[in-house]
Amino acid sequence: MVGLNNTKKSFILLLFATLLFVMPSAAINTAIYGDTAGFNPDLHKDTFTIVYSLPGSLGSDLDANITKYTDPGVDVIFMGGEDTFSSATASQLEKAVSSGKIFVVNKNNYQKFDSSLPASSKGSTQDGKYFFVNDPNTTISKTIFSGLPVNFSNTDPLSRRSDTEAKKGAITLMSYDKGDPALLYWKYGNGYVIEWTPGSNSRFLNNTEADLINQRLITFLINEMPKPVATTLFPTQSNLGSVSVYSSPLGASVLIDGRYYGTTPANLTDIQPGNHIIRLTLSGYYDYEGTIYVLAGQTTHAYGTLPPLNQFSGAPTPVPTTVAPIIVQVPVTAEPTQKQGAFENPGVIAAIIGVITATIGAIATIFSHISKAKKE
Repeated sequence: MVGLNNTKKSFILLLFATLLFVMPSAAINTAIYGDTAGFNPDLHKDTFTIVYSLPGSLGSDLDANITKYTDPGVDVIFMGGEDTFSSATASQLEKAVSSGKIFVVNKNNYQKFDSSLPASSKGSTQDGKYFFVNDPNTTISKTIFSGLPVNFSNTDPLSRRSDTEAKKGAITLMSYDKGDPALLYWKYGNGYVIEWTPGSNSRFLNNTEADLINQRLITFLINEMPKPVATTLFPTQSNLGSVSVYSSPLGASVLIDGRYYGTTPANLTDIQPGNHIIRLTLSGYYDYEGTIYVLAGQTTHAYGTLPPLNQFSGAPTPVPTTVAPIIVQVPVTAEPTQKQGAFENPGVIAAIIGVITATIGAIATIFSHISKAKKE
């Protein structure tokens, strides 16, 4: 009887181990707002689960359902709909991504995400003829573009398109023939932001190519994200510090070591002691970046000024200088006059009056001397 029980136990353990081996890994929970840059979730139901989706035609829909996207259980957010959602919604999405999510952005006109996107807009330019893989020999390129071409021709050219450039720290995977980025990503806090700069990459990639590139890149980056690490020391108020952050102008996004901490003015607590990189960003202004040193149990104050983007554009502002006045002499032609008599000429009259005045003065002086002599 004992042997039979042991046999049953062994069989159950073997069955359990087999189930663990054949069961798929944890699903990647995905939320979609509008377009997915060619990714087809129906082809990856074994690994991707769509937990929420909106057509992306109304930004107010995203405002009303933002918690569905920022939920800690969501791993990937596709952003490809209208940009009529609020700035508060954009800030909540950025904060959620920095906590450890993949953010796939499929349009480059999202001004509300300036601080989190790996590319910045430079205006417009002539459309590109093709995409190309920047460096097919890197580990990530071999993983993503395996079995795919290294050049992708434009099948539906436009006359003009948006021109972008990669920000410092961004990794460009694909570029236009003109050299500006078409597909790039960067680390954002504990998460990653992937950006497709074309309005639609379907002009260059077919359904299979776009789907595979997105699926492989997302999976690669999820495996690259830091895993939670257990600490032996519980943080307390005594071994952590605080940071008070201010900016001019106010309302700038605060990132410390790449992690989003809200907008200025901000009083941040539970910051690890030591050196940190602080970055302040605000749409329409240059970024501010600096270093702060946080002490345990103390508050560090940080302040940054963000110059307007148009302050240094165009022709330089002329410096006022002291210039001597310029006198312009205008020639005057005298009008001919009739011949005047001696006593009709004002100059003659003035001279006669002057002679009379001088004579009277002389007589007065002589008379004064004579009167003085008589008295003596």
